[in-house]
Amino acid sequence: MLCALAAGCAAAGLSVAQAQPNSKDPDEATLRGDMSNGDRVFLRSAGGLIVRDREIGKLGKRRFQKPALREWAASLEKKSDALYRDMTDYAERHKTNLPLDMSEVSRRMVDRVAESKGATFDRDMVRTVRALLEEQVRVFTDSAETAEHQEVAALARRAADDRRTLLQALDKAAPRS
Repeated sequence: MLCALAAGCAAAGLSVAQAQPNSKDPDEATLRGDMSNGDRVFLRSAGGLIVRDREIGKLGKRRFQKPALREWAASLEKKSDALYRDMTDYAERHKTNLPLDMSEVSRRMVDRVAESKGATFDRDMVRTVRALLEEQVRVFTDSAETAEHQEVAALARRAADDRRTLLQALDKAAPRS
């Protein structure tokens, strides 16, 4: 199951970038070189992942059995909202659209976990979210190092740091067994 989740995380990032084209023609910012294609792809991919995290947070707030996990889910939603707003602000200044919804791959993955109930839901969701966040830390850290624009690198570093903090909080709310 974890292998499928990791593959889903990787596929989600790719499918979001491919499924959310900005337009058929490059915009002026692209032609002027204000944002590299790599930075643009990162923002679109990361935007889809952050939207997914926000939805996972909403689901967790409603469905987690343990109060500590519901609080953690609220934190995931709040941090994801703030990061998405900042990414959207940057993207709009550079005439790039971010996805408004998660990819179909992410939607199916979240729906599959949502089918669980009670303690099984808690266990499955924690396992899923932990794997997703660990992958995001790696991806966002790499993206921060390869970003061409300093603001994109800063957004990627912030995303990686947020996800590390969320992982630490998740480990406190639901220690690994």
